[in-house]
Amino acid sequence: MTEAVIVGARAKPRRRRRRFTAGIAGQYLALVLTVALTVFPLVWLFLTSIRSSADIFSVPVHIIPETATLTQYVSVFAQYDTMGYVWNTVIVSVATVVLVHLLAIPCAYALSRFRMPGAMLIFGLLLIMRMIPVIALAIPLFAVFAALGLLDTIWALILSHTAAKLPVAIWLLLGFIRDVPKEIEEAAQSDGAGTVRTLVQIVAPLIAPGIGASAVITFLFTWNDLLLALTLTSSKAAQTLPVGLTNFVSQFGIDWGAMSAAGVLMVIPTLVFVWFAQGLLVKGLTTGAVRG
Repeated sequence: MTEAVIVGARAKPRRRRRRFTAGIAGQYLALVLTVALTVFPLVWLFLTSIRSSADIFSVPVHIIPETATLTQYVSVFAQYDTMGYVWNTVIVSVATVVLVHLLAIPCAYALSRFRMPGAMLIFGLLLIMRMIPVIALAIPLFAVFAALGLLDTIWALILSHTAAKLPVAIWLLLGFIRDVPKEIEEAAQSDGAGTVRTLVQIVAPLIAPGIGASAVITFLFTWNDLLLALTLTSSKAAQTLPVGLTNFVSQFGIDWGAMSAAGVLMVIPTLVFVWFAQGLLVKGLTTGAVRG
């Protein structure tokens, strides 16, 4: 018994220590520089938002504020009344995410499970729509909503963002639905489940990572959009926070402190949303590729 233990111990391979070479050092250096370049603008934005107006324009520039203050955050709501822009942005972003997926899930399911004439043409059009820049859609959407009487309304933003983000969501969900074994659906249908029930109770839970990844992408692009909101709205009643940030630029100058505070308020919801959904986002982007 003792000899067997000794033989087994000798047979166990030793773990080799990875040598710290110049190549590994270069990789770590590139990683550190990438992280620094990504994080530095956010850190500087926050530091500027807690500076006093005099400290912002002081020479030489102090990296760490001499005195921290929340005056800029108070000014954002008291002087510029930003809360209306925040609510409009929340409404547009959440409504777009819900509407996009109410349409994208059944569309992706139909394209992946049913034989329809022109299915390949539809799939090709989806890929083309993903490549069209939003600026190319701004003027046609302006004309359409002006004719419908929806210009300068929340609905104009929701419908325009839905039209812009729907192809991406359908394309992403197609891969997930194709990975679901058809035998599971056939078993549910043999038990009397219809197409809608199979989609809602069987397929949708199985593609939850794809839905989560698509929801995160849709939310982020909608929340940060400036072009469509600037083109389709003209009053505070429908304008979103990215448009509200332009109010800090006037003919007398730029209110850098208040703009930085509003920028921090705009970044916080996206960071929180991505933090809680990062698992679904990573899994969705790594396993949701469309396969031929």
